Amino acid sequence: MVHFKHIIVWPIVSIFIIAGCASKGPPVMKPPTVQVNQFNSTVITPQVVKFQAVIRIHNRGSEALDFERVDYAVDLFNQELFASSFDGMHRTKGRKFQTVTFPFQIAMKDILDQMIAILAEDSMQVTFRGIVYPDRTSGYSPVPFESTISIPVPKIPKVDFAGTEGVPLSELFIVKLRINNTNSFPISINSIDSFLELNQVRYQLLHTEQSTDLESDAWEIISLQMENTPGKTLSLILNTLQSSEAEFRVGGTIECRSPYGWIVIPFDILRGSQ
Repeated sequence: MVHFKHIIVWPIVSIFIIAGCASKGPPVMKPPTVQVNQFNSTVITPQVVKFQAVIRIHNRGSEALDFERVDYAVDLFNQELFASSFDGMHRTKGRKFQTVTFPFQIAMKDILDQMIAILAEDSMQVTFRGIVYPDRTSGYSPVPFESTISIPVPKIPKVDFAGTEGVPLSELFIVKLRINNTNSFPISINSIDSFLELNQVRYQLLHTEQSTDLESDAWEIISLQMENTPGKTLSLILNTLQSSEAEFRVGGTIECRSPYGWIVIPFDILRGSQ
């Protein structure tokens, strides 16, 4: 049995008004329809994968219509992870639309629990489904909806130390990282928040390059420049790093764009010697 924890769901409701007035006459009685307008992953981290689903409810009748609630659930490989209900629906005017947005997340633990299915499919299959309940006095039946997406299982890009450059008189010091995209899809490195730790002292580094695009299985050298380093401090750092027994750590977080949302990658590289 799959246990799901740390679910965050905050449905957001909005109503779209279409210009024009309904002609007067006998009420037009048509049952509402529901469509999943959007369903995709938005952020991938080593801990969770975040998603967003949007349903679009169409009141096809000429009279305003109230809705009681939406019951919804999320499945991973046809196994239910969680189910919930939302009753903050708005009255929808005749021939108008209402949308409800459902952000939610799936813990990596629950994804790894389905590893056999993931290895067989080389992806994870997520289903968002539910039922919209019109007000019971309307006489309309509940309306089901369902949408399934399949996204490749994200892999953490490989990050290696690729050397340093420094000129003490110019107060310039650069740490180079080699980043290899091990995924089956392209990524774009947008920002890197990083540090150099030497002799138990941490120095902030700055990603000085613009966004870097990496195709599948491609690699690139990224340069990280140290912030506001005085000449004496920089000289000490360079001398230490040039030592055959130098030990230091480079770590931080890399944020990448992908076709499946943002990927947030922590990295921590310990070097025992040059």
